Amino acid sequence: MKLSQELEDLTYKIVGICMQVHRELGPGFPEEYYQKALEIEFQACGVTFEPQKPIPMLYKEIQIGMNYLDFDIDEQLILEIKSVNALNNIHLFQTLKYIGVTQRPVALLVNFGKSSLEYKRILPTKKMQEHWKKD
Repeated sequence: MKLSQELEDLTYKIVGICMQVHRELGPGFPEEYYQKALEIEFQACGVTFEPQKPIPMLYKEIQIGMNYLDFDIDEQLILEIKSVNALNNIHLFQTLKYIGVTQRPVALLVNFGKSSLEYKRILPTKKMQEHWKKD
């Protein structure tokens, strides 16, 4: 899946803001601190965002609970933040699930827990894209 230039630029901008927050705060704080700092920076940079956006989790089309996106950026990009020693497959699968539920074209999984900011750009799988076309 090829992203539009606008979405590429937005992704680049968000990674830059995350790097700035990581430089200022450093690693090792609770995730909530980074979330608040990002909110401050997003507002200062004019980024449209919704923090802790609720998304229903369905099983056989019945809602079984709620999950919350750390950030829904411009209704185009999911930003999922962590503050852990290392990102693992559970974090990746969680973010992929969020992409599937929201049908967003891209997500960023960002880890503030290491001495250098760690981030992954995640795109929907081909299977997800095919399923969306059926809907």
